[in-house]
Amino acid sequence: MRLIGLVLISLLFGSLTANAEYPQPPIEAYGAMPLISSAEISPDGTKVAAIANFGEQTRAIIFEIGVGVTQQIGIEESKARGIDFYDNSHVILRASETVSTFGFRGEYEYSGAFAINIDTLDVNQLMVRMRGLYPAQGGLGRIVGRADKDGSVLMPAYIGEPGTDPDLDLLVAKLGSNRASRYMRGTPDTIDWFVGEGGSVLARERYNNKTNKYLVQWRDGNKWKSIFEEESEIPNIGLLGVAADESGLMFLQDEGRGEVLMKLTSTGEFEGPIIPDRNREIDRIYTDNNRKVLGVRYAGVLPDYEFLDPGLQDSFDKVVAKLPDATLYLDSWSDDRNQILYSVFDPTLGDVWLVHTRDEDELSMVADSRPNIPVEAVGYMMSIEYKATDGLTIQAILTVPPNYDPEATGALPAIILPHGGPASYDRFDFDWMAQYFANRGYAILQPNFRGSIGFGREFQDAGRGEWGGTMQSDITDGVNALAKAGMIDADRVCIAGASYGGYAALAGAVFTPELYKCVIAIAPVSDLNMMLSSEKKQRGRNHWVVSYWEDVMAEGDARRAKLRSISPANFAQNATAPILLLHGNDDTVVPYGQSTKMRRALRGAGKQVELIKLKGEDHWLSVASTRMQTLEEMDKFISQHLPISE
Repeated sequence: MRLIGLVLISLLFGSLTANAEYPQPPIEAYGAMPLISSAEISPDGTKVAAIANFGEQTRAIIFEIGVGVTQQIGIEESKARGIDFYDNSHVILRASETVSTFGFRGEYEYSGAFAINIDTLDVNQLMVRMRGLYPAQGGLGRIVGRADKDGSVLMPAYIGEPGTDPDLDLLVAKLGSNRASRYMRGTPDTIDWFVGEGGSVLARERYNNKTNKYLVQWRDGNKWKSIFEEESEIPNIGLLGVAADESGLMFLQDEGRGEVLMKLTSTGEFEGPIIPDRNREIDRIYTDNNRKVLGVRYAGVLPDYEFLDPGLQDSFDKVVAKLPDATLYLDSWSDDRNQILYSVFDPTLGDVWLVHTRDEDELSMVADSRPNIPVEAVGYMMSIEYKATDGLTIQAILTVPPNYDPEATGALPAIILPHGGPASYDRFDFDWMAQYFANRGYAILQPNFRGSIGFGREFQDAGRGEWGGTMQSDITDGVNALAKAGMIDADRVCIAGASYGGYAALAGAVFTPELYKCVIAIAPVSDLNMMLSSEKKQRGRNHWVVSYWEDVMAEGDARRAKLRSISPANFAQNATAPILLLHGNDDTVVPYGQSTKMRRALRGAGKQVELIKLKGEDHWLSVASTRMQTLEEMDKFISQHLPISE
């Protein structure tokens, strides 16, 4: 295969040998939630707790290794977000729901933690009856460590009367009770707590949005001492965990090319790098139940790791040797590091959960997350590179149908799927949207445009202030490169995306209207001034998040005229392609009004547009029924405006 203007980096699913006949699973197999969406192995390594999705029903299940599912607990109404073991008999389920509270503006995502005794199946919501809880706060399911007594956890929460500035206190909650008590008093500007073994309070992190003062305090006996402080509109460091010997706190530092793991000691000195620069951003910090840092995962098309824990490193190296073509996501581990749970995307196994037993070097299957999609139906995924107009190298994921033959198939109709964030990235993994449409015959391009993470700090910073600018032209350049290479038909291209990807889709519709035959935007930003005003109302004009968005969107030049010039809603008259908008009415990240404004602007300009309200849906397509509805509406729209056969 000759790719003009492209560099083929790697091929995930074997060689491009055409499979003339391949399965086409029903749309429900793709639009459904994965069978397992979150899991964790028990401290003794004998069980796995998981969030399992059965159509509209979500359950917490306990899977005993070598035996199978032994317990199931139904989860009603709330959206399950994660599950963790406390000990071998208790798991903690984190869940949320979109709510509104009288006297407070708008909706918010209310969260909570539920302790489940897997022996008795008793369920108890932690801390819900704590006296003095400040109303209308999220994050109530967050646990920062274990207390000094068995069966107790430490959880931060805002305490105070409505209309006051509440303190973020550290509370202690018992697994068998829905009450809690104050463990240590915080302040209104406290943003995080750090504890050690036995529940000892080590430090707290503070940031004052009015004075821009950032402060780290270490607990010295019965007093607090400041070990770091600075003034900044956006905190320059964010504490992530505790050093293994409890001698300091770990954080990420920008080294100009990538990120390194550093330590701020209890005496205020900087040590490191603990993990060196790899010219990549760090995507995840691995910690134990008291947030002691054990390793990191790097962002990028393929995940890479560096572990401080030798047991985890040994397991990962062994699994890589067994599954050299797989994308591996290390999830959790037993206390002795002998059983390690992995989420795996593999060309011969599919999208599965596996347990590695380290001393025997054996892999055992826990579950197949996509049991109704055989591996023969999965599209070929390639990593490609192309040059942007200004010479910058852009990496992207290209997914083609299982029967793709570069010699015989010819140019394919294409769907461009820019990711959200924008400080995010697309990688080798099972993407349900990309895989569905590739299975139906389309080429899917997922460009990691500048501003994406995983390709070095300089690449990410190149996206600052480039909404609608070079971030958008990076997407255009990808379409043109694939068309020039003869892989896609330049006259048969649609663009679809969610969140920032929805903005990019709308920007494509109005700034490069000649490029696309149809446009789909899910929960998109259409008016940047409206977005910034919403953030100011919700958080306050002085909040660091407002400064962050001003910097990302316009590199600090957030004048109304500047933001108007890159807002798709102001250029609706340029659109030529039909546009489909889908938006959850419970979206607390990008308000539903962003889509109604775009529809109003397009209708006013006489353009073809449809807006579908996803009732009860949030920003992340967390509800099974509306996720399915989203894919069905996309399929209908694309089949109409970009049919496989013309």
